[in-house]
Order: sequence, then structure tokens, then C-alpha cells
Amino acid sequence: MSKGNFINKKYGLGLVLGFMIVAVWAAGALALADNDRVYVVPIQGEITPAMAAFVEKQVRLANADNAGGILFVISTLGGRVDAAFNIKKALLESKVPTAVYIIDRAESAGALIAIASDTIIMAPGSHMGSAEPIPYTEKNVAAISGEFRSTAELKGRDPKIAAAMVDRTIEIPGIKEKGSLLDLTIQEALKCGYADAIAKNVDDALSHLGWADAQIYRVEPDFKIKIAQFLTRTDVSSLLLLVGMIAILIEVFVPGFGLPGIIGVICFGLYFGGNFLAGYTEWWSIMLFVIGLILLAIELAVPGFGVFGIGGIIAILGGLVFSASDFAKGMMAVGIALLAAIIAIPILYGLFGGPRLLRKLVLTEKVVTVKEAQPMQKAGHVQLVGKAGSVVTPLRPAGIVEIEGVKYDVVSDGEFILPGEKVKVVEVEGSKIVVTRL
Repeated sequence: MSKGNFINKKYGLGLVLGFMIVAVWAAGALALADNDRVYVVPIQGEITPAMAAFVEKQVRLANADNAGGILFVISTLGGRVDAAFNIKKALLESKVPTAVYIIDRAESAGALIAIASDTIIMAPGSHMGSAEPIPYTEKNVAAISGEFRSTAELKGRDPKIAAAMVDRTIEIPGIKEKGSLLDLTIQEALKCGYADAIAKNVDDALSHLGWADAQIYRVEPDFKIKIAQFLTRTDVSSLLLLVGMIAILIEVFVPGFGLPGIIGVICFGLYFGGNFLAGYTEWWSIMLFVIGLILLAIELAVPGFGVFGIGGIIAILGGLVFSASDFAKGMMAVGIALLAAIIAIPILYGLFGGPRLLRKLVLTEKVVTVKEAQPMQKAGHVQLVGKAGSVVTPLRPAGIVEIEGVKYDVVSDGEFILPGEKVKVVEVEGSKIVVTRL
């Protein structure tokens, strides 16, 4: 090897090493820059699955960014327990320092989120606590109290104080009497270690945390999250299920597909859409619901023995249950909607008669008397077209109908029709009389 080639290789190796050193330095500089970024995330309004999905996403992004910290700005009266548990889990698992700033109140689920943070800062006049389980049962109190106590212990806070926010039976001398839930004012929170500082605003809170000079990244929920937040609110989602269930039930009672069916589909679509945007609904549960609607439509349109109808109902209920944030919540919501639907059935039955689906499933017999079994009139049937009558015996599809005091052997246009219902003659072919339900 010549001397020149050796020198060229030597300088080439040095150049490569130099580039590597610069790259490592640049990566370190970028990491330092990332460490200077602080996320400011709002948690305001009802704690819903959509809110939980939004907060979880920001915590993941902050950790992936190797951020310097996350400040959650809280103003809430609480919300769904399952959503609060998910937010709590995200905070506890975060490698990035977390802090909350309570601008006015952190009640119920909001209190659990505050306890799960590393630092709690409160605005003048703010308060936190009052995490009453609904319903207030021994089992619920024990479960929620356990969540509060364990979270407080992990963050080095007095677990008894946390439990007193949930359990009325706990007494803390000088702070809380027996028979009420603990709701800490700012001075009480400072005294018992549930507040680290008082701050007039978010900027003041950032200064206390030593993040005033950091690169502040203020996050706001986008339009999709706001829509999901509204649709997954407890009252809204329950109302959507209730209205959807009643509307579909009306559609089952009333012939043809009309406005009630459209309203029902829209309500269920909004219910699924909100949960899907919040990240709690998978495609397969939506498809299960759609398959159920198709099966139900087939049952209502085609005479059968109820197989499609039963399968459709099971698929619809399964889709609704599995689209919820958890199975228990889904069962409860669907159960309440079903109860309301059952209460509405007698009213709908009185208004519209028996439902079309049940007419195919329940073969109700009527005893034919000797008078009813007399020979039927056979001739002169053409003039009956357009006339109305009353069903004497079940039409399956053949049976007996009384028109203007005379009984005739007829067939329905395919539907099973119960005795007492009104029908109209739509076609006459020789001795064959075809009727349809009015």
C-alpha cells in the first residue's frame, strides 16, 4: 500500500468519525430541546370516554416527545368512572412529570385524576373531592374507595383523606365529620398535603413548576373529539339508545319502513359514532348491529317462522353492548333502554295493534263457533274488491273474513293476520279472494 493511499484512508476514516460525533451531538441537542417542551392539556366538562381517549393520546405523545412535563387544567364535576380510571392509569404510567391545576373544582372523577398526578396546584376559591359512587352501595363504595386509596399511596398522599372523599362513614377530626363526603377547600388541601401551591392562573402554575421558560405546547380537543365528547356524555348516549329503541319498536308495529325507522337508525348511528370516535367501538361491533338490522328487515318483509327476527334482535343487542366502553356499562345501558321499550309496548299495542314480527312468531288460535263454521258465500265475489272486513279466523294465509255481515273464505297477501283485524279485498280471481291488512 502506498503512503498516499494510507493517508487518504486515514483522513476518510477521520471524516466518518467526525460525522458520527456531530450526529450524536445533534441527537442529544434535539433531545434536550424536546425535554424543554411542556404540554398544557385541558380536562374540562364531563369526564367521558372521548375525554379519556383525548387525554391518553396526549400523555402518549408527551412521553414519545420526551417532554419536560404535562400540566392538566381541570374544571369538572366528574363523570364516568371507567373513563376516570383510564385517565388515572395513563398518569400513573407516564414517565413524564405530571401536574394538575384546578381552576375552580375537581369533583368526583376529577378528584381521582388530581390525586394521580405528581403535583397538585389550586386556584384561589377552588376545591376538590365529593366522589360519591352512584348508586351509593357498599360494593361500589369499597371499589371506588380502593381506587382512591391505592392512588394516593402511590403518590405519597394520605390514603384516609382520599377514602373520605368516597366514604361517608369515615371521620377525620378537624377536617370531616361522619355522615358526609370530604370536599377539600384550598386551605384544607394545603394542610393535609393534597395541594402543593396556590396559583392565580395557568402561567402562575407553570412558574411554580419551573416551566415558565419552557416551550409551551397548549393542546385543545379538535372538532372530532368535541363531537365525541358530547355524544358519549351519559345523558346523551342514554337518550340516543332510548329514542332509537322506541323508534325501532314503533317501526316493528307500523306497516312499511318510514320515519320511525329512519329516526331509530340515526340515533343508533350517533351512538355508535360517538363511541367509535372516542376509541371504544370496533368495526366488528358496528357490523354486528348492521347485520341485526338487515335480519330484522328480512323478517318484517318476508313471511317466515321468526328465525331472522330472533337472530336480528340478538345481533342488534350484541352490537349495542359490545360497542360500549366495557361490557357491564353496555349491559346496563341496553337494559335500561329495553325496560323503557317494554313499558312502551302496551301503549303501542293499543295504538297500532299487534307487532308484525310477533304476528309471525305467535300463532294465536281462535275457536270457531258452529255459527262461524256455516257454509261461506261462493258466488258474486267481483264486487268485493275494495271493500273492508274483519278477520274471523287467523289467516295463515287462508282463513275466514266477514264482509258486510257475510263470511268468506279468503287468503292474505302473504302476512299472518290475527282475528279481529281489519282487512281490505285487493284482488278476486274466480272464487279466490285476496285481502291485505288495513
